[in-house]
Amino acid sequence: MPSNTLLVRLQHSAHRAISKLHYGVSNFRHPLRAGLWETCTHTRSKIHTATTPLECSEIFQWAKSLEKIPGDMAEVGAYLGGTAALMLHASGKHLHLFDTFDGLPTSENQFEKGEWRGGLDAVKRNLAEWSNRVSYHVGLFPASADGLSAEFSFVHLDMDLYEGTLAALDWFWPRLALGGAILSHDYPYSAGVVRAFEEFFAARPEPYIPLSGGQCIAIKHQPTSPSA
Repeated sequence: MPSNTLLVRLQHSAHRAISKLHYGVSNFRHPLRAGLWETCTHTRSKIHTATTPLECSEIFQWAKSLEKIPGDMAEVGAYLGGTAALMLHASGKHLHLFDTFDGLPTSENQFEKGEWRGGLDAVKRNLAEWSNRVSYHVGLFPASADGLSAEFSFVHLDMDLYEGTLAALDWFWPRLALGGAILSHDYPYSAGVVRAFEEFFAARPEPYIPLSGGQCIAIKHQPTSPSA
């Protein structure tokens, strides 16, 4: 197992223990959040994720909140399917799942080629109860999206690397419905993800918003111009 993967697993184990003591007692004891927390912790106990409990709750809440926005959901970077399961729990929409299913395609900064490999068969087993609502797109994004014609309401990116994140922003933004959102993991911990968001939104009217934990989000509020 690559050292970075092992380190992140240890960090998440420590964060989970702290979360149970803090977030579970305070932020998530309210009745409106108790069910959310139960779903997130139950899902994470069945499928290992590269996201903390707080980050999982953000994914769940955004997927659920954007249910009224037209379009499908999408995730690029599936790992073992844990965050995809959260999205499917939260929403009744169809989910497009993009991944090489062979780990990261290249090395960059702290990430090594082949890290975070989940495998297509493992992901399909973990998402078997929603098989009628999941489409798998195998290969390097965005080539894996060739021929796909769809509008999206919620997109979750967990790509770690600069080029893939920038390509995903460029591909999904014109296809994102008004009011839809793109949520990304690894912000600000991946320099490549930070660079991709800074470059992509530098000349656009919408801001991207850093969230607590390792995530950021951008919400589309006006049509994409032909030149964008």
